[in-house]
Amino acid sequence: MTRFLLLISLFITQIICYAQISNDPAAKTLLDEVSAATDAHEAIYISFEYNLNNKSENIQENTAGELTLKKNQYTLSFMGINQISDGENVWTIMEDDEEIQISEIDLDDENTLTPSNLLKMYEEGFIYQMKEKNGKLQTIELLPENPDDVDYLKIHLIVDTHLKQIIKLKQFGNNLTESEYVIKEFSPTNIDDNTFILNTSNFPGFDIVDLR
Repeated sequence: MTRFLLLISLFITQIICYAQISNDPAAKTLLDEVSAATDAHEAIYISFEYNLNNKSENIQENTAGELTLKKNQYTLSFMGINQISDGENVWTIMEDDEEIQISEIDLDDENTLTPSNLLKMYEEGFIYQMKEKNGKLQTIELLPENPDDVDYLKIHLIVDTHLKQIIKLKQFGNNLTESEYVIKEFSPTNIDDNTFILNTSNFPGFDIVDLR
């Protein structure tokens, strides 16, 4: 789960180099269009593939995940863990351990990272530039405004300019680690709010750990 949330951190390099870079207006326009297209859907279902390549440690990992978003609510299945959130609380279901952890989202912390704000994480804190374009696919490079606060080199968003959707997010680490999230399916959906509240009585025998 940490890896999923690490998506939002970015590009360590020399501050003096960044000071010479400013936001590309064309990149901002495209990202604003992506944000508006995402907001137009009441709820979204996403299936994705996660790929990790650590060249220094010769590690390669591949796994699939599913995410359903409705405003600040979500359900997430990723790396053997299931999460459900109503926007205030998060239930983490660990089937193998027969344990459910309940935690609280800090709504007063603007830096709180959750899957519900993942698709729009680029809106604050980054410098963005247009890079190469291949047909309808446009690469936008993101650099952090405060590089000393993160442990990444950069991130690339691959945007479908026709659909106004992010189809790939690739993160470049400063330790020869590259990870990417490839969107396999992105579709509007209808889902009841009750889906985002877990009834722990449906998990008899599970230990309930309330961390709130």
